[in-house]
Amino acid sequence: MIGKASLGSYAKGLLEYCYYDKHVSAKMRQCLDEQDVRGELVYIQNLGIKMHADGKLDLNYLINQFNSNHTQNTNLKKFMWHQSFSFAPGEKPGNETIAEISTEFAREFGFEQNQMLVFKHEDSANLHFHIVANRINCDGKNTSKHFHNYARTGDFCRRMEQRLELVQAPEMRINKRQGLENILTDKQHLKLKLSIDQLLNTTASIDELKAKLLTQGYKTYVGRGIAFYNMRKNIKIKGSDLGRSYSLAWIEKRLAQNIGIEAKEQLQQQQKRQKKQGLGI
Repeated sequence: MIGKASLGSYAKGLLEYCYYDKHVSAKMRQCLDEQDVRGELVYIQNLGIKMHADGKLDLNYLINQFNSNHTQNTNLKKFMWHQSFSFAPGEKPGNETIAEISTEFAREFGFEQNQMLVFKHEDSANLHFHIVANRINCDGKNTSKHFHNYARTGDFCRRMEQRLELVQAPEMRINKRQGLENILTDKQHLKLKLSIDQLLNTTASIDELKAKLLTQGYKTYVGRGIAFYNMRKNIKIKGSDLGRSYSLAWIEKRLAQNIGIEAKEQLQQQQKRQKKQGLGI
């Protein structure tokens, strides 16, 4: 997970960017029929919402609430906080996970009592979400500090990855060589996840999974957790590095479900054979 923060002075532009299709011009947005929505609202706090007849959010109602609260402390020009978080390619956490990350972000960065909402975007290879927050609380106090945002955001991402068993994104560094290595690592993770997902559809035990992965160039190590060694690339990848669904506990749970399905199918086949024998077929 990689995060990015910025400050702004206008609620309108920020909310329109997060909610509407970014390719729709401002002129087109003046007509409700021309507004294409790309952002899904997944979390909101200390704000009221209204909906248009077509089911779309009334953004002006939200914008007015942000601006009204700003009048309590007009000395703070950049009163809007824009935070985005992007997951690894192929990783698609649910709305509950996004809401959990957002509430923890609010707690750590000083927005617990402030106006805040979260939009999810799925219009790119990386599922990502945007947090829009007012830096001013209901008493007119600036509760958020923007110093050292880069380092704080990086530390926050690492903690959330461990806590929620998300794919661990590399440290956020402005380094071309490191960036290339990061891209290659993401590709290897995604390739392994796809292999595991495909094999789990037809596998009923850990030993069977290990044997099938070995034919694809992966050695599997099982102990307190699970890890995979890519023999071709000489890379070791922990199951937890791939995400919660690839930890040992979750893989065993998915295998157990397969056993249940297989047993049910065998029972149905046995019943069909018995029925045929009873009919003398």
